[in-house]
Amino acid sequence: MVNHSRHDFIELSFVYVCLAVAFVILSSLAMPTATTRFGVIAPQKKEKDKNISMYNVKAFENISVRAKAYVVYDILDKKIIASKNSDEVLPLASVTKLMTAITALTHNNENTHITISSSSVDGSYDLGLKKNQPWKLGELLKYTLVFSSNDGAQAIADNLGGREAFVKTMNTDAILLGLNLHFTQPAGLDINGKLGGEGSALEVAKLLAIARNRFPDILDATTKTRATVTADTGRLTGVPNTNQDIVNLLGAEVSKTGFTDSAGGNLVVVIDLTIGHPVAIVVLGSTKDGRFSDMEILYKALLKSL
Repeated sequence: MVNHSRHDFIELSFVYVCLAVAFVILSSLAMPTATTRFGVIAPQKKEKDKNISMYNVKAFENISVRAKAYVVYDILDKKIIASKNSDEVLPLASVTKLMTAITALTHNNENTHITISSSSVDGSYDLGLKKNQPWKLGELLKYTLVFSSNDGAQAIADNLGGREAFVKTMNTDAILLGLNLHFTQPAGLDINGKLGGEGSALEVAKLLAIARNRFPDILDATTKTRATVTADTGRLTGVPNTNQDIVNLLGAEVSKTGFTDSAGGNLVVVIDLTIGHPVAIVVLGSTKDGRFSDMEILYKALLKSL
């Protein structure tokens, strides 16, 4: 049996203390530190600078579009990536139907019964709606948004409290959502000198963010060149999207067109190129054909900005 003297234990203790001190010093050098109120050095993790955008805005320099206004808006960070006259109030035309959908689904569920009445059909060309035809709200919204059906939007309003009351609710809902938008008609039609919908490109981008969050399954139908929807009387296949160029926009989650003589050509989309970081692109006041080429220019700049 080996006997250790008191001197041996003192030497061992001194070695252990030296090792502990060395460990603390090396640890403190390994990462940034900060002194707590107790005087202890605590390691600190570096935080990402929230002011740094993942998009290079220089990609949008020197681009030229026909639109009176546009905005490329980071939905997650709530920041403008690029814009032109993004606060100018302009006619929205059928982009209004996005607010119609929000109001309809805010106060009703997707299975709410809707009937196409004679007063809802204005006589214009409509692919799949017939008088007295029964629908569920969710399916009729898909049809209305994809085909930009004026009759569909009006039928929804007529069934859900009446057109005048429904439009009043649309405006109230917009205020409650913090949106500076105004509506006079559920389909966005300009009637008797009154614009169906008005708002800026930036406010429409915020509207898109809300719509995307609230009913993504319905809006997914707008990302196909043709959709299949189901009325209570049977399926409608091959319903054409008013944005046939949507096939060229990889990562699209939402698409909506709009056109009137007052508004010119409008086109809005939501694109998610990075999975989980969606961007709204809004084009207002272009031409009927120019809205699509404008969107292509902005989309390519967004790709370049990553």
